[in-house]
Amino acid sequence: MANLFGIAVLSISALFFLGTSWSSFSDPRKFGERLGLTLPGADGLNEVRAQYGGFFLAVAVCGALALAGTVPRGTALVVNATVFGGLIAGRIVSLILDGSIKKYGPLIRALFAIDALGFATAIAAIVLEAAH
Repeated sequence: MANLFGIAVLSISALFFLGTSWSSFSDPRKFGERLGLTLPGADGLNEVRAQYGGFFLAVAVCGALALAGTVPRGTALVVNATVFGGLIAGRIVSLILDGSIKKYGPLIRALFAIDALGFATAIAAIVLEAAH
C-alpha cells in the first residue's frame, strides 16, 4: 500500500510541477497575470521562467527519476514536502500579514488548498514509506 500511495503522490505532483513549468515557460506573461503579477519587461519574464519554469521543472524531473527508480522515492517525497511546505508556509505568513483571504483572487485561493494538500500527502507518503 505504501508503495502505491507514494507512487500516486509522485505521479500527480510530477504532472502538477511539469504543467506549471510548461505554462510558465510557454507564456510567462499570461502565467504572471493569472497570479496577479504584471511583467512589463524581459526581467519579469526571465524571473517567471527561472523561478516557476526552471524550478518546477527540476522538481518534476526529481519525481520522474524516482518513479523510474533512478533515485529513491523517499528523496523525491522529501523534495515535494519541502517545496509544498515552503509554499504553504509562505502563504500562511502572507495571509496573516494581509489579514484576509478575501483579498486574493481565485487562483491564489486554490493554491492554498493545493499546496496544503501537496504537503500533507508528501508527509503521509514519507511516513508510510518509512514504516515499510
